[in-house]
Amino acid sequence: MPREEAERLGAEKEFGQKYPDMVNVYSVGPVDAVPGNPKIEQAFSLEFCGGPHVTNTKEITGTFRIAKEEASSAGVRRIRGVLE
Repeated sequence: MPREEAERLGAEKEFGQKYPDMVNVYSVGPVDAVPGNPKIEQAFSLEFCGGPHVTNTKEITGTFRIAKEEASSAGVRRIRGVLE
């Protein structure tokens, strides 16, 4: 989607990162969101693309470990995970 639209929707960016005019955005939720109707405006979390993607977390194999946890804004926490 255009970067300006992602910003308008409130997608979180990584501090200091430069993004092109067209960006990938990923969302979490709501429960009834599906690829054909992601209901982005109702998402629990909306982020500019920052890593690998899976359609469903059940596709992840290995042990997921939280590598870092931090505040990203008031009342919001961000985690960075790794697969081992």
